[in-house]
Formats: sequence, structure tokens, C-alpha cells
Amino acid sequence: MAHSIGLGIIGMNEKTDRILEGVLHDKVIPATNIHVVESDAYKHAQYLDMGVHCEPDVSASTLRSEIIILSVDRRELSTTLSSICGVTRGKILVSMVEGRDCEYIQSRVAKATNVVRVEQKESEDGIVSRLTYSNRFPNHMKSAINDIFQSIGSIETAE
Repeated sequence: MAHSIGLGIIGMNEKTDRILEGVLHDKVIPATNIHVVESDAYKHAQYLDMGVHCEPDVSASTLRSEIIILSVDRRELSTTLSSICGVTRGKILVSMVEGRDCEYIQSRVAKATNVVRVEQKESEDGIVSRLTYSNRFPNHMKSAINDIFQSIGSIETAE
């Protein structure tokens, strides 16, 4: 199902490249609605060829997106969150950062920011993404998150 929402990706790496490819392949979100932050010239050109927008910084990507996937190194998370904390209200932050739960992230961003924690593991059947939603996460947005991660494998929802 195609969602007409903006998707920001902060921290391009193997995991997020796989997600981007899955989202585009399954037409979960149109390429024109995807905003990545990438400074490497070669990768920048690749993303532009895919029809994806390359933004100059994390704030620009966050401002243009309803869902933001964070896949930065754990040591960079606090700096990244401080760069976007003023513009996350009403948005969804999807954290793929090891060792940081929903409460940790919510304590460092604007109130009314919804958070999803994603842990991934390889299985015999492919990638399994375990999703943990923050308290009071809006049910109507769960389908978009589920569709994003189902584009690369199966999902489990934490209770």
C-alpha cells in the first residue's frame, strides 16, 4: 500500500540502504517523498538517480518528513537529537540505534513526539524487525511503520 507521507532517513548505512530499496521496490512511499541526509558525493548521486531527495542537514530532512528513521552511531545520537529536537513535535522517530529505548529518545525531543524502537536480527527466513512502540503511539500510523519494515522482511511487535 502506498502512503503519501514524508520519510526522512538520518544515518545512511547498509541497514537504511536496504530499507530504502525495499520501500521503493514495494512502492510503500514514493521516492519524491523520501528525504535522506548524505554528504558522500557518490552515494548522493545514487540517491538522486533513485528519485530521492538529498537534504543538506538533519533538520531539513526532519522538517520535510512525518516519519524519520534514525540509524546513527550510538555516540552520535545525542548530538543528532539535539539538532532536531525542536521540530519533532507530532512526528514519528524510528530508532535503529542499539541500546536506546523509546523513553530515552522521548526525553530528548519535543513533547508529543512518537517513537518506535526497532531491533533487527537475521533469521533463516530473512530479516526480522522487532518493533516497540512508545506509549500512546497513534494506531493509524502503525500501518505505515509496519509496511516500511515488511518491505525488507517480517516484523514482530513487542508487547
